[in-house]
Amino acid sequence: MEELTQYIKADFAVLVAVLYCIGRGLKAIQRFPNQFIPLALTFCGIGLACLSVISRYASYGNWAAALFEGVVQGVLCTGMSVYLNEVIAHCSSNKGNDPPK
Repeated sequence: MEELTQYIKADFAVLVAVLYCIGRGLKAIQRFPNQFIPLALTFCGIGLACLSVISRYASYGNWAAALFEGVVQGVLCTGMSVYLNEVIAHCSSNKGNDPPK
């Protein structure tokens, strides 16, 4: 996990929590299929990361570099939020159970 967190910039760390909350909200919607939650989070993550990059566009040399960073950070943050969800689900489902022998 340390390898993944070294690639997510500190400016985008809050995006992981935001995407996790969006994912929990989508899961609560009964009519939204569970298999499309990661895809929806990917689009949300890319969109929100690109908005963040555009807001500080002056520090980039061109639009291509800004767009590339937005897409990469959005995908990485989405992956981290899905990973976080899986860890929480796994830890809560094994609570109080002995490991298999």
